[in-house]
Formats: sequence, C-alpha cells, structure tokens
Amino acid sequence: MPDLKVKIRDVTLKNPIIIASGTPTYGPSNVKRCIRSDAAAFVTKTLCYTEWLRKQPRPRWHVEYPEAIDNGAYFSLYSTERLNPTPPEEYARKKMKEYVKEAHDFDVKVIASIAGTDPETWARLTDLVTENGADLIELNLQCPHVEKGQPTGMVAGRDPELCHSILDQVRKRTSLPIIGKVVGEGVDPIRIASRMVDGGADAVVLTGRFQGLYLDIETEKPIHWGGMGGYGGFWQASITRKWLVRGSEANLKVPVIGGAGIGSYEDVISYILCGATAVQSCTAVIVYGHKIIKRWLRQLSGWMETREYSSIKAFLGRAVKNIIAPSQIPGDIPYASRIDPDACRKCLRCMEACPYDAISVVNQKLTVNPEKCDGCRLCVALCQEGAVEFYQK
Repeated sequence: MPDLKVKIRDVTLKNPIIIASGTPTYGPSNVKRCIRSDAAAFVTKTLCYTEWLRKQPRPRWHVEYPEAIDNGAYFSLYSTERLNPTPPEEYARKKMKEYVKEAHDFDVKVIASIAGTDPETWARLTDLVTENGADLIELNLQCPHVEKGQPTGMVAGRDPELCHSILDQVRKRTSLPIIGKVVGEGVDPIRIASRMVDGGADAVVLTGRFQGLYLDIETEKPIHWGGMGGYGGFWQASITRKWLVRGSEANLKVPVIGGAGIGSYEDVISYILCGATAVQSCTAVIVYGHKIIKRWLRQLSGWMETREYSSIKAFLGRAVKNIIAPSQIPGDIPYASRIDPDACRKCLRCMEACPYDAISVVNQKLTVNPEKCDGCRLCVALCQEGAVEFYQK
C-alpha cells in the first residue's frame, strides 16, 4: 500500500485529507463521524467571542442546481452558516477535550479554528485551545459572514499587514503548529499567504468560499435570510488549482493546504499535483456525508499504485513544471473541426454558436467549412453527442 502520510511542521497526518471547519465538524455525532471517516484531521467549527457571529440564522442554506450533485456536475452551495454557537470556554474545556481523547485513539488530529477581533480575543482564544488539547491551530481569516470594519474573517484577511500582526501575536503565545486560512477574493492570496508565513504560520490554506448574493427579482430582495452569504462549490477547484500553482511558484516554504472546490478524488490528486501537501473539504461532506472520505482514500491509493507512487511526496507539485506560460502557448498550429453525420442529432447548437459562421446545413447535414473554421474548438466543447471531431490540418 502507498504511504499516504504527510507532515505539517512536526505533526504527522496519516493521510492528506482534512475535514474543513463547518457544520460537519460541529456536535458530538458529527465529530464521531469525522473521527471514523478515516480523515487525517478535522477542523473545529470556529471559536469566537462575538455573540452575533455565534447565532445561526434560519433559514441559512440554499443550493443552486441541486440536481447536479448526484451526477458530479457543478452546483453552488450558498449559505450564511456562522461560527461555533458554543461559548469558547465551554467548548474548549468540555467538548474539545473529549473530542481530542477519542480522536487520538483513531490517529486523528484536532485542529482548533479560532477567530479573534482584537489582540485580547486572539490571545484568549490561542491560550484556550492550546491548554485544552488541540494538535494544531487554524486562524480563520477567511469567513465571509462579517461586516465592514470588523477586524475578523475576510475583513481582516484582506489586510496583509494585519494578517502578519495576528500571526505574529498568536505565534508568540503557542508552541502548536499554526495554519493561516487565506481569503480568495479582493486580494492577492499569495501576498497574504507570504505575510502570514513571515508572521509565523507553519502552513496556509489556499483558498476559501466567496461572498455572494442571490436576488428574487419578483420581490427585488435577497432570497431567504435577506442578506449576502458564502458562495462556493466544486466549480471552485480550477480557481484553487491556480492559486496552488502560484503558491508553488512563490516558494512559500511551508506546506500549502488546498481549500475550496474538492468534489472528487481526482480533485484531491490534482491539488497535490499542483503543490498541495494536504487538502480540506467541507461542501462534499455536507452533500455526500462523511463516508465520502473512505472512498476518496481508496481511490487515491489505487491511483498511486497504478503509477507506482510510493508516497504523497513522490508526486507533490509534479504538474507545476508542465504548465505553459501565456506567451508560450502556441497559436500558429492549424486545427479544424468536422462533424460525424451519423452521431449528430441536428440540435444546431454548434451552428448557432460558431463565431466564424463555419457551420451550415448542406444536403440536410451539418457541415464544417474548413476554410472558415478557425480551429477554436467551441463546437467540440458544446456538443453533447461527441459528434464533432477536432483535428490538426
């Protein structure tokens, strides 16, 4: 069997999959599922002293295109899921202490997520989770459910110097490994990550959910809870891969954890190929259940065996060197398309979409004029029947 172990500073994780902070990591029954899921670690729901951030709105979930979940297509999970409802002292001294004992029986690490709003609350939270058994600490500088001017979550996370200051303060108060969670919108995440590392982060998460807005055009108001919410889904994988590559190019000198967008074992592998030492997943666990982790680990091991990779390190970042710079992408190779009349069902989508008017109906068959065809491949991408062939002239 391949060796799936990875390290974050001096902490060894039994595999690269971490269940991210959220509903799937809150409450005794969910924590039990996390521990028995075979994930290497789970991140607690974020501890915070701000009372309104601990109150959960009702309703707070919306799914765009829910029918896409079961066929692996793209959907969006939209929510205003806030932070840990339990007061920090009560959670850390009672619940987290119990979770740590059980987790360690299964070689699962507990990562305590915290969100302060000023030096005093960052200090209190750091001391609290350090004293009550956490294996690592994650600083939530990414949460979208915060208000302008409130120095926490993504508001703090957009300020590289404030991120550096927070990391520096937490670093001085604990010997535990610290993970900085990097916001993915409105800033250069690599600049933020670099300042976190300068401040003492032992790892960073690239990146997280966006803040979004759905409107009901009949009422002209936001849907459900009346305000903005966190917006994400498996469609974020390509964006996360980009930032993982940028992080690898920047040589951040600490492990990078792939964040938003994980929806399959292929995503897990692709994040590692792009430079992620480990990955975090929450949305997939919400829609598929904790059992999805065991399946991913089986599939990951199988993929590694077929390629004779004995460890995660053996293929970590291997795709980065294969990515071509924009100026090097060839533009002078002639390509064209042709349509198989037997496979075509004459939906006309390709003809209507073609920017070059290269497709027309000739003798009741869709035909590509090779003289007009620019070789852009749009028709191939749109055809659901696989009736369009793309070839080099």
